[in-house]
Amino acid sequence: MDEDQPAPGLRERKKLRTRQAISDIATELFARRGFEAVTVAEIAAAAEVSVGTVFNYFPAKEDLFFDRADELLDRLRTTIEERPCGQTILGAVDALLRPTVAPVPGFTWAALEDPEMSRRFVAFRRTLAGSPALRARRLVIAEDWTAALQETIARDLGLRPDDPRAVGLAATLGAALDARERTLGQAVLAGRAPRTVRRQVHAVMDETFGRAARAFADVDRPRP
Repeated sequence: MDEDQPAPGLRERKKLRTRQAISDIATELFARRGFEAVTVAEIAAAAEVSVGTVFNYFPAKEDLFFDRADELLDRLRTTIEERPCGQTILGAVDALLRPTVAPVPGFTWAALEDPEMSRRFVAFRRTLAGSPALRARRLVIAEDWTAALQETIARDLGLRPDDPRAVGLAATLGAALDARERTLGQAVLAGRAPRTVRRQVHAVMDETFGRAARAFADVDRPRP
C-alpha cells in the first residue's frame, strides 16, 4: 500500500467520529427535552462545534435523529444485490432483519436486555412518537426507501423500473418493513419484555413476509 494512503483513512475515521458524536449529543438532548424544543445552535454548542459543522454532516435537523437511515437502506439494497443462489429477494431481507432489532452494529435482540441500551431505545421511540416533525420525516424516508428498493429490485430481476411487478414487489416490501417498524415501536413503548418484543416482531414478519412471498412467487424467484 502507498504510504500516503493511511492519511485519508484517518481523516475519514475522524469525520465519522465527529458525526457520531454530534448525533449522539443531539439524540440525548431530544430525549430529554423533545425534538421541537432543541435548536441546532444548542446541539452545536453541546458538541463544541459550529452550527455550520452540524449542517455539513446533517443537512436538516431531522437528519440528526434519523442518522442511520442511509446506512440501513444501503444494507437492504446490498442484501438484495448480493444474496446467494437459491434465495429470493424477500427471503434475503427477512434473513437480514430477523436476527436483529436493526441491521447495524450493536442493535441485536440481546442488546435490548442491557438496561442502558433499553433506556436509550425507549427514549428514541418516545421522542419519535412525540414529534409530528419526526413522524412526518419518517413517512418521507419510507417513501424514499420504497423508491430506491424499486430500482434495486427492477435491476435485479431484469425489469424496467416502472414495471408493475417491480412496483408491486417494492411497495409490498415497503409495507412489510413499515409493519415491522410500527410493531417494534409499539411493543417497546408498551413496556414489553425484550423477548416479548422479539416474538411480536417475528409474528408480524411471518405474516407480512409470508403473504408477500406467496403473492409474488412468480416474480420473486430464487436466484439461480
